[in-house]
Amino acid sequence: MAYCLFYLFNTFRTVLPWTECNPAWSDERCYVRGGNTSWGMGEVCIVDDIGGCREMKPQTSEEQFWEKNVLDIRETGLGEFGDLGEIKMDLAFFLLLSWIVVFLCLSKGIKSSGKVVYFTATFPYVVLLVLLVMGLTLPGAEQGLYYLFVPKWEKLASFTVWRRAAGQVFFSLGISWGGIIMFGSYNQFRARVHIDAHIVSIIDFLTSLIASVVIFSTLGHSAHLLGVPVDQVAKGGQGLAFVAYPEALSHLPVPHLWSVIFFLMLFLLGLDSEFALFETVTCALFDSFPALRKHKMMVTSLMCLACFLLGLPCVTQCGQYVLDLMDTYGASLSVMVIAVAEMVAIMWGYGVNNFCQDIKYMLGFTPGWYFKVCWVVISPVFLVVIFIAACSDWHQPSYGSVSYPPWAHTIGWVLMLVSVIQIPFWLFIMTIVSLMEGGSWSTFHPTSSWLARRNEANSTFIYKPDQSINSIDSFIKPPFTCHMEDTSMVSVSTLPLPPSDQGRAGMDCSTAKRMNQHDQPAICLTDPPQYDQAMSYQYFCED
Repeated sequence: MAYCLFYLFNTFRTVLPWTECNPAWSDERCYVRGGNTSWGMGEVCIVDDIGGCREMKPQTSEEQFWEKNVLDIRETGLGEFGDLGEIKMDLAFFLLLSWIVVFLCLSKGIKSSGKVVYFTATFPYVVLLVLLVMGLTLPGAEQGLYYLFVPKWEKLASFTVWRRAAGQVFFSLGISWGGIIMFGSYNQFRARVHIDAHIVSIIDFLTSLIASVVIFSTLGHSAHLLGVPVDQVAKGGQGLAFVAYPEALSHLPVPHLWSVIFFLMLFLLGLDSEFALFETVTCALFDSFPALRKHKMMVTSLMCLACFLLGLPCVTQCGQYVLDLMDTYGASLSVMVIAVAEMVAIMWGYGVNNFCQDIKYMLGFTPGWYFKVCWVVISPVFLVVIFIAACSDWHQPSYGSVSYPPWAHTIGWVLMLVSVIQIPFWLFIMTIVSLMEGGSWSTFHPTSSWLARRNEANSTFIYKPDQSINSIDSFIKPPFTCHMEDTSMVSVSTLPLPPSDQGRAGMDCSTAKRMNQHDQPAICLTDPPQYDQAMSYQYFCED
């Protein structure tokens, strides 16, 4: 988010700063691609401190703006332990500004963030659609689309590709990051979450597809203008957003406008992601320590301050190395382990049948065999195979040609273990507590209170409106009998419409009696009050 603000503010300059080699931050290797220069065709001799000649590959103005002006990266890599170089004060300012925005949006919790998301979640789609139409009409866009959609089949044999693809899906959907569970906790008990899950998955796929078309159509246009292959202008990771795409935008008409729109969109997308991650932590704190809810603003401000301080190492001269280590060890590997642990714990430990009974209680239906097989076998096995294959093909990460010292890899593994070790640790603790309190493996079974509530719901009468009734004349005159699903029969009556706040929740006989204004047994009424305004309801037993 700090990088986005850095670029966003610099787009208001007269000339986009990454389109020229400014002597204030560039060196002899810098060249403007497509300009009147012969750079970029071979190695460049750079005089070192002892008067020797170091041959180094030329860099475009966009690459040098990113590495030398934005990051001021130390090319020698990480040095001694704790030596991260100087803090980039401009990046630190934008990092502080980002956290101030987060605090203002989340100061009142989900109530304030929910209103902000209406804009931050919809505006990027407007921008994407505008960029999509613009990108597809550019000359050379077909080159970028060909590069995007025509695969290199040999790459599919690499498990690293599949591991990174799974990590990207987990990140874009928020799987195993806690955000889905946190947001789901604010739902109504009987919310149709299965429909929401399908909608979110489909929208996420379409968003990724549209964003890919937008980016590669623009990169194809840039390659067309420069007369180079698309792979020479395409970058991976952060280089795609802060090197390749700014270069492509600079070749469009009115480049300042498109750059402002693009980096504003990136900032809002980062803001949405930060909302989910931050609210996950605050929600866990408030649930664990309910007394803190009275001081929500204070807790939020202190957490924002703590996150800002934790982010300062990432805006030093070696900050990009720190960020790369955190992304490789702390996110990419651990999230897959957490996902496997969640499925194994719930589907094998708690039991898929128990889980399906819970879904039936909340949603009114039992999941089919397809979902059961995916939950129990396909998804865990698929992720375990990818993880094991990726571990067998593991190579110590590096930043391009810059290798990390041993202490950096040690910190990386500690970052991963900090999140992963929580699972077996708390499993052991809660199992011991359960054995001491109940003398059984109650950790792996539903609580008695939940079982009683679920079983009671499965034996109560619930109502459903009779969709076949189109007029008052088609009502069945009471008293009448209704065939139960368990083949029993009961005399029931037509009741007035239930209160709107009850939705389609279950209603037993005691609830029906309370709705009767004359306090007469509902199933015995022959002419209930408000019959002319009533709607016939079918009563049946879920069993």
